[in-house]
Amino acid sequence: MKHRILTATLVASLLLNAWLVLGPLHHTSPARADVTPAGEELAPYMNHLQRHTHKLGLSIQAKNKPAADFYLTELSETFELVQKKFPSYDGYQIAALSKAMIDPAKPALTKALAASDWPTAAIAYDKYVAACNNCHVAVKHEFIKITVPTGNPFNQSFATK
Repeated sequence: MKHRILTATLVASLLLNAWLVLGPLHHTSPARADVTPAGEELAPYMNHLQRHTHKLGLSIQAKNKPAADFYLTELSETFELVQKKFPSYDGYQIAALSKAMIDPAKPALTKALAASDWPTAAIAYDKYVAACNNCHVAVKHEFIKITVPTGNPFNQSFATK
């Protein structure tokens, strides 16, 4: 009898420890709203977008066409990734919102850069940044406000020569 109680206690202890280590067999808690099904978070992509946006602004201020073209391409590629990987995120239709709010701001910027029309590029850039901020407002993240660069925090020169 003592042997059976000891065995049952040992088995129960092993099962409890396995459950604590491995978790329940059937995951019943809802998926986190801040990650994709693959476990990716949106924040690192937004960080890339913010950095590329800042560098695009510095490139425009320096009238550096190759750098401006490069950073606009980086922005476009990163937005394409975001739209693909995060069709929805935290209850918001991220892909649709960015296509509706950010994408329309790109053609004027692209055209101004192609013509090296720096005053028009600066205006188009301001509208691009405003589109980013409007998207943040739409997803209740208005506390994240992107600004036009007023300084260069990067160990990179944006001068053309």
